[in-house]
Amino acid sequence: MRKIGCIIFLIFVGIVCKAQTFIQSVADSTVVTEYNDGKQWVYREIDDFVVGLTSYESNDDYGKYYQINIFIHNQGYTSVTFNPEEVAARLITKRGDSLQLQVYTNETFQKKIKRSQAWTMALYGVAAGLNAGTAGHSTSYSTSYSPNGYAYTTVTHHYDASATYQANMATSNQIATLGRTLEDDRAIKEEGYLKKTTIHPGESIVGYMNIKRKKGLILTVDVLMDGNVYSFDWDVRKKK
Repeated sequence: MRKIGCIIFLIFVGIVCKAQTFIQSVADSTVVTEYNDGKQWVYREIDDFVVGLTSYESNDDYGKYYQINIFIHNQGYTSVTFNPEEVAARLITKRGDSLQLQVYTNETFQKKIKRSQAWTMALYGVAAGLNAGTAGHSTSYSTSYSPNGYAYTTVTHHYDASATYQANMATSNQIATLGRTLEDDRAIKEEGYLKKTTIHPGESIVGYMNIKRKKGLILTVDVLMDGNVYSFDWDVRKKK
């Protein structure tokens, strides 16, 4: 394999739980492996492209995934466009079945995040609305005695319009702050996520993608570049 003349910047997003191990065929001469920061990177060269990949499990507030980092280097003489929709994944289950897994493009993953955040905002809004609705309202109890000595309780309801207004203002500010926080979180998740990109001669790209996680034995990731399929098999069995 020719030397890759570039520096790889690794992007790790989310909480890394467990790195996977590459399954290499003894007769496969197109593969070079190395470790970087404890993660196994695998590089496969076919024709004018070198494609590298590492795989690990990750989880965050939006779910559990097989998270892959992909490196692509164009060492040819023509520009080629990388399309994230041409990254595929399949899983060999414990029963020996082959299961196609969803590989999230940036657009589909952002939609997933927005759906989850919409539920968060809705639940928070209901709770905050209930709290604001009770603000300014209070109840007092007083006990009096009749001339014949019997005690009776008087219930008095009070309403403070100013306190209600302040509570509603605070709730609105809290909801707005939460909205900005969730928006910032989406931006963080999008940073480094692989998107459709033209790779010119001598250039490289690197980024990550998420794959819907299911339990199984072997995860195969296929990256289509310039008509060639760069395939990587990973041992995803639960380690004892």
